[in-house]
Amino acid sequence: MSPRFLGYGFAILGVLIISPDSALIRKVGMDPAALLFWRGFGIFVVSAVLSVLWYRGRLLSYFTESGVLGLLIALFFFISTCSFVYSAVTLNPIVLLIFVALGPVSGAVFSIILLNEPPRPAVWIAIGLSFLGMAIVVWGEMHGAGTLEQLRAGQRPNLPGPLSLLALILVPTLLGLGFTLARKLKQPNVWPSNALAGVMAMAIMPFIAPSLAVPSGIFWEFWFLVIFVSGVSFILITLAPKFISSAETSLVFLLETVLGSLWIWGLLGQRPEGHEIAGGAVVTLAVIVVVVSAARRRSTPSSPPPA
Repeated sequence: MSPRFLGYGFAILGVLIISPDSALIRKVGMDPAALLFWRGFGIFVVSAVLSVLWYRGRLLSYFTESGVLGLLIALFFFISTCSFVYSAVTLNPIVLLIFVALGPVSGAVFSIILLNEPPRPAVWIAIGLSFLGMAIVVWGEMHGAGTLEQLRAGQRPNLPGPLSLLALILVPTLLGLGFTLARKLKQPNVWPSNALAGVMAMAIMPFIAPSLAVPSGIFWEFWFLVIFVSGVSFILITLAPKFISSAETSLVFLLETVLGSLWIWGLLGQRPEGHEIAGGAVVTLAVIVVVVSAARRRSTPSSPPPA
C-alpha cells in the first residue's frame, strides 16, 4: 500500500470514529469545563498507553528532540479541543461542523508558510468546493433565522457572543495548524503531545468546572465519547499528516460535517434541512475529488521538506 493511501486510510477511519462527537456532546449535556476534564482524561489514557508501548524507554527523548514544536502541538490541540467543545455546547452543532470546512484553507496556508509545500491543483479545487458547501449551509441558516431579512431592513442581526465567535474561528485555524506541525515534526507520531494536551485539560478544568460529577443515565454514551470518540480518533487522524499534506488531512476531516449531521439527526432528532443536505453533498464531492485525484497520481508524495 502506498504511503498516500495509508494516510487517507488513517484520516478516514479517524473521522468515522469522531463523527458522533458533536451529537454526543449535546446529548451528554455536561458543563463544558467538566466535559473538557473528562475528555482530557480519555485523550491522556489512550495516548499515554500507546506512547509507552511505542517509545518504551525513549519516551523522554520525544520531548527533548521535538522541543518547542512538540509543546506547541500539545498546546494547540488543547486549545482547539476547548474551542470545539465550547462551540458544540453553546451553538447550533451543524453550524459548528460547517465552520470546520475552513480547516483545509488553514492547512493549505500553514503548509505554504511552514513547509514550503503548496497544495496541488486538485486540493485547491476541493477547497473551493468545500467553501461552496459551507456557503450553501450558512445562507440557509441565515435565511431560516431571519438574518437576511434583518440585514435588508438595516437591523443588527442576532449573532453569537464574542467568545462563541472566537471559538468558531479557533477550531478550523488550529485544526490546520496542528496538522501542519504534526507533519513538520520529525517523529513517527505525536501521541506524547496528545497525552500532554490531556494533562493540560485535567490540570486546568477542575478550577473552572462547577462539578466533575458524571450525570446519571448516560453511562455508555459518556464513556464511549470520552475513551473511544475523543481518545482513539485523534490517534488515527494525527497519523495522517505523516503521509498526506495537512490540507488533504483537513479535507478528509470535512466528512465529519456530513456524518456528524446524520448523528445529530439520529441522536438528537434534529433533522437536517434541505440546505444542510445540499451543502453536505458538495463537501462530500470535495473529498471525493481530492481522493480520486490522489488515486490517479502515479507518484507518491515526498516527505515534508526539512525545516
